[in-house]
Formats: sequence, structure tokens, C-alpha cells
Amino acid sequence: MTTVEPRVPARMPVRTSLLWLEAFLAVGAYAGAAGLVLAGPEIVGDAVVADLPFASPVFAGIALAIVNGLLPTAVFIAELRGARSAVAGHLLVGAALVAWIVVQVAFLGWPPHWLQITYFVFGWVILGLAVGHGRSTRAPSRTR
Repeated sequence: MTTVEPRVPARMPVRTSLLWLEAFLAVGAYAGAAGLVLAGPEIVGDAVVADLPFASPVFAGIALAIVNGLLPTAVFIAELRGARSAVAGHLLVGAALVAWIVVQVAFLGWPPHWLQITYFVFGWVILGLAVGHGRSTRAPSRTR
């Protein structure tokens, strides 16, 4: 009797990984923004709302939707369309997420929440994949 070895799936391409990560980021940002805008103090508490810019969960929610929702959505679409700007967009998404977390911790205080640490690492993963994706999409150099 012959046994068949299970196929080990090939490693996901960098492009696909970036698309999944940015889709996850955007969906999470839209959900978080909706929660902040619609039920701010009930979700994060009055003490956190007082530390937000302008003490406004609405402002924070809109900023979250734009920076971590619309930006990754636009880059996701650009990548699907094969736009050359997508690589720069991926770098921008990763950098924006890392900066978002740094600013958030500055406003809300130390120590960071486990979600902030997770998204900080998430941003660096996107940056690392974007660099790899940029290298893989460049035209090969000609040598003489």
C-alpha cells in the first residue's frame, strides 16, 4: 500500500501577504472608528477620552478611519490593479501604522496596551514585506 504525503502549502507570496494584512488592518480600523464615533466613552472610558486629541472620540475615530482604514484600502486597490505606486503605498501604510501607535502611546501614556504592541509589530511586518515586495518587483539590472 502506498501512502500519500500531505502537500505542504507553498509559502504565501509577499504580495498576497501584504494584501491580507492591509485588508485586516482596514477592516479593524473601520470597526474601531465606528465604535469610537458611535459609542466612544462607553467603549474606551471617560479617562481615555480625556486624553484623546481635542478630548474627542469622533475626531479620533475619523482620524483612525482615514489613516488606518482609507490609506490601506487605497493601497490594496492599487496593488490589485498593479499600479507602480503600490510598493510606495505599502511602505507608507507600514510607516503610518508604526507612527500611529507611537503617537497613540504618547497621548494615552505608558505602558502600552497589548493591542498597541501587536499593531506596532504589525506595522513593522508590513514595512518588511513592502521592502521585499519592492525588491521583487524591480526590473532586473543590466550588466555589461
